[in-house]
Amino acid sequence: MKITIIEDDYKLAENLAKRLKKESYLVSIYTNSKKFIDNFQDNSDIFIVDINLEGKNEGFKIIKWLRNNKNISSPIIITSGYNNIEKKVYGLDLGADDYLQKPYSITELIARIRSVTRRESNLKNNIITYKRIQFDIKSKNFIYGVNKEINFSKKELMLIELFLLNINKVIPRAKLVKSIWGDFDGTGVSDNNLNVTLYNLRNKISKYMNIETIIGEGFILKD
Repeated sequence: MKITIIEDDYKLAENLAKRLKKESYLVSIYTNSKKFIDNFQDNSDIFIVDINLEGKNEGFKIIKWLRNNKNISSPIIITSGYNNIEKKVYGLDLGADDYLQKPYSITELIARIRSVTRRESNLKNNIITYKRIQFDIKSKNFIYGVNKEINFSKKELMLIELFLLNINKVIPRAKLVKSIWGDFDGTGVSDNNLNVTLYNLRNKISKYMNIETIIGEGFILKD
């Protein structure tokens, strides 16, 4: 498996590359966005991108370029030295799959790499795996553990799928409403439906999935 690191702190990138190579990964390093784009080869299985490249948030440019210009679907893990929730959410909304706050443990990063790679592999088989849960995207079958099945309403299953497809990403309330019921209708009916459906869903899955409320932003299912 090949990993591409885009990080302007060369010493950090070198240390990370050495550890990843010990784990049998192939690693490429780029220290700025121009070098990466000019020398881009479509052969990486995962990208680790520093948001604050060159102090200009160039990491966002790279995410946009990979997702929009090159249609690359390989997982992207973004890193940042700033504890800024807006930047984190923006990066994930652009198409990143996970986020790590600097300074981070390389052991944790390797675990995140395994996690996003596992999710990518499962999606190709229409199966999403989350902890001890398996969710079949086609059949909408939700299984916990060996063979424990739980019955859900159609709307609840739609919410489960949205959260499982967006693990570690904040999903705005408006996006959930639009995805399940269509646009806000101005009467508050759809918004109230979301509250009721989420309440019922949480009661059913609290032992298996913890959907957190991020006040003023939306909801998140963490890995």
